[in-house]
Amino acid sequence: MISLFLLLFAAASVVVGSDRVGGRLSRAPVRARLLVGVLVVAALGFLIGLPVLHRGVWGVVVVILVTIAWLCCGLVPRTWWERLPRFRQWEQAGRGASEVGTDQLDPLIRLVHAGLVLLAVSLCVVVSQPLRSQVAEMVAVIGIVVLLAVPANQVVADILAVARQSSRGSGEVVAGGCRPSPESGGQDEPGSSMRGGRWIGPLERILILLLASVEAPAAIAAIVAAKGVIRFPEISQDSQDSQGKTGQKAEEFLIGSFASWILAVLGAVIIHFA
Repeated sequence: MISLFLLLFAAASVVVGSDRVGGRLSRAPVRARLLVGVLVVAALGFLIGLPVLHRGVWGVVVVILVTIAWLCCGLVPRTWWERLPRFRQWEQAGRGASEVGTDQLDPLIRLVHAGLVLLAVSLCVVVSQPLRSQVAEMVAVIGIVVLLAVPANQVVADILAVARQSSRGSGEVVAGGCRPSPESGGQDEPGSSMRGGRWIGPLERILILLLASVEAPAAIAAIVAAKGVIRFPEISQDSQDSQGKTGQKAEEFLIGSFASWILAVLGAVIIHFA
């Protein structure tokens, strides 16, 4: 059952994150995206769960319903979250909804939403039986690979956003003008022809997953070291800002890199124990 969970959550996460990666689906209304997500999840659930994985009908239905519930939570309009008591307290304290809600509430909500996937998969690993067939293992690997692509990019970007807000709240000045690459803690310069972070992160995580599957820790250590060596010139040139603060790029690089590596390791652990 864990393999079906991973595949359906991967498909749902692509629909949830479609508004942040562009494309025709990203411009569709929330209801249309929700309808597409429900149809995709239901179709994959019945087509993969019954004839391919040979799971029971009720088990497949439960997995589909749980995934659809998670999908609905991810596509809830932000105006619904503004009705929460915590958000109203911010408004009463004079911290405008447009400023606080967008900058601070959204990344936290997305991180909690992503954490629900990890919780559900962990519970499924504990209570379900281990994978017994190569087909089930292949389905699980496909789900993990999809989750380590665009959805993992957004998770790392949200972690960086929360860390940046913490720095801003402690009085540190965060340099503007660059959006952090969602995977590694580096930055994609505005106007650059290629946003390398969106490609480097998924490729790095998938490569670590592959090396972990063949038990090659030395190769993983070499990748980690090579990444630090390649980014060292950029980090070492981290110039002082107007307040004399330094080290912003180094901090973002470390936070983003560790978050990306942890996600890759979690994927490998799930496949190993599943």
